[in-house]
Amino acid sequence: MNQRVIKTKFRLPRKTKKRLKKDFYTYPKSERNTYLIAWPYKYEKDYIAYKKGLLRGLKEKLIK
Repeated sequence: MNQRVIKTKFRLPRKTKKRLKKDFYTYPKSERNTYLIAWPYKYEKDYIAYKKGLLRGLKEKLIK
């Protein structure tokens, strides 16, 4: 009856983590005209948003 849920730590491959650290990611603008910072190399929910295409890199924005 007493079951433990073991949550594993979020880990990325080394090269993926390095690539993600080189850019600064944000979520789209909110109603208040502010941006929410995301760390996809650090937090799993931000990485999932990055994979879905919700995050925008600032270096991407400057190049375009």
